[in-house]
Amino acid sequence: MTSILNNQTLSACADIIDADAFNHVITVPAAGIILVLALLEKRRFRPEVCGGRPALIVPLPLLDGYDKRFSYAAAFGAVTNIISILFLKLTHSFSFNYPLWAKALVLQLRILETCIACFPLFACISTRHKLAGSVLGVTYSSIHLGALIAEAVQFHCLIDPSPTGIHAVVVLIYIPVVLCFLYLILKFLLVIIECLRSKTYVITEPLKRVYAHQQQYVRQVLHRDYEPSIETTTCDKWIYRPVPGFKYPVRIISVVSILVVLLYQTGMGLILLGVLITKWLQSCKYSFLGALKICLSKPEVDIYAGVYFATLVVCVIVTSFYIYLFMKSYRRHLLRMFRGNKIFILSELPEPHIMMARSMRFPGYQVAYMLQGFGVLFLVMFSVVLIFAYLIYFITIRHRMSSVLIWLSELLSFPAFALLLFYLQVILAKYVLMQDKIRDTDDEAPLNVDNRRFYECFTYYAFFGNLAIGIYSFHWRILQGLILGVLMIGRLDHSIYARGWEHRDKGYLSYICMLHVENAHNHPMLRVFCDLLLTDLDKDGQHQPFQRPVRRNTRASRRWYVAYTLINNPELAQRRKRVLHETNRKHRIIRITQAEMEGAADWPIDDGISSSVEFVSSGRNVVTNHISSQDRSVV
Repeated sequence: MTSILNNQTLSACADIIDADAFNHVITVPAAGIILVLALLEKRRFRPEVCGGRPALIVPLPLLDGYDKRFSYAAAFGAVTNIISILFLKLTHSFSFNYPLWAKALVLQLRILETCIACFPLFACISTRHKLAGSVLGVTYSSIHLGALIAEAVQFHCLIDPSPTGIHAVVVLIYIPVVLCFLYLILKFLLVIIECLRSKTYVITEPLKRVYAHQQQYVRQVLHRDYEPSIETTTCDKWIYRPVPGFKYPVRIISVVSILVVLLYQTGMGLILLGVLITKWLQSCKYSFLGALKICLSKPEVDIYAGVYFATLVVCVIVTSFYIYLFMKSYRRHLLRMFRGNKIFILSELPEPHIMMARSMRFPGYQVAYMLQGFGVLFLVMFSVVLIFAYLIYFITIRHRMSSVLIWLSELLSFPAFALLLFYLQVILAKYVLMQDKIRDTDDEAPLNVDNRRFYECFTYYAFFGNLAIGIYSFHWRILQGLILGVLMIGRLDHSIYARGWEHRDKGYLSYICMLHVENAHNHPMLRVFCDLLLTDLDKDGQHQPFQRPVRRNTRASRRWYVAYTLINNPELAQRRKRVLHETNRKHRIIRITQAEMEGAADWPIDDGISSSVEFVSSGRNVVTNHISSQDRSVV
């Protein structure tokens, strides 16, 4: 009787909702909401046609937006299920038996469908018509939330409940998306209540030209005691400290929110997969190559499960730390670009239109790279650790640990002697070969050889010994490259290529181009300066020509300006033209070679040239004091 009820429940749950069909159908109300919001706006291009309606609406300000950041982040978190389905469609689209051009066309149509389905959530947040946008946003978000709950219930019913905690994992997968939808619904309801109370349904204020944090940054820079924050130590680079006058834009907050939610869902999905695989291994109902049946013992299954879940936890922690480091790197690099320091980026950049196109690819690249980097890191780490764990297990149960340790000690004796020679060179270079400090107050000794004969003899001997060190260093270099390549493959703020080959890294180039676009459009000095000019040009909503006060350009006023400048900047006094001319006249030094001094007897000596000639300690150059400017022809 219980099995009959369970079968009826499973059949009923299977027919609750078709997620794929829902994603197709939801585009119809999404297109309707987009049309309504477009009709509410008026366009600037050819406003006489149809009364200036409809207009092009902007989903979210990715270029220079700083307002409503968490609302946009919640909207991106709410559509992560749709993005996940898009990822699956990208991999599943090549399984159809259609021509390649048809597969590419279907793929682009699916991307367009996803964009239309997600568009209303962002458009309802960014629209100027607060009441209409909030009402449509509540309706559309409620439809999506209902479909999401139905999908969660259906998934909960279809999963076999026999593994412990499997239903809890299924429920936890949908928690972030549900919370994001609830946040959006609550936010839209609060906006509706605010509109009804204030009876303000449309925002009539113009777009912001400058934000409060940008004004704070400019005031801080122009302050007399301003010192830029520089991260010098490793702790400074890892520990997050707020920087006054800096604020993450909508673009970065949205990317981070998508990464966090997708990483959480991927981790929970892998936990669910690990539980199912562990149960399948314990059941011993599988075969190898269709005939040979292999059953793992309980300790072997426990080793597999322990390695799987431990590796998963480590990979999630490492990827989360990478997201944190990305935010710190973005802030550090952008602040350095604000100060004009661009030595950390490529010296040769592409053309501006190519940079603009690559900057638009950054959000999608960052999400795709980070998630795929997490997958690669998990597979590689899981495979390596599992192999080592099973090797140690089989060696232990067969009582071969002592013999294996003896073999490893003999094997490691070869690189041990190479390392001994390596550190011997370091010790001899420091205490025997290097010259002592010139002064006791010097931080380091000069890079000069003190014992030349011993240096030559020991370098000759070390040449043959360094061949062995080079062999081990070569293999260590390969191992380091593999480890760093796997660890850094998902990060875009650092290139995995060597210096001079960064232009081949498309992901890193998209990050660099995004920084240049941010610097060009969101530099605080530029924004504040343009805001001051436009405020003077347009006051109280009326256009007024910029009027400069008439000032008489007199000698007295110019001297007052010079005096005021020198009082506030005393270091400029040494750079004045008169002071520089006097210094050059008295202390000008002319260096000529010793070969030219051999013909010095034929030089015309007069009162303009000092008769004293001072040889430089190098013996190759001489110095003459040039007193008079009238005899420059002599030199």
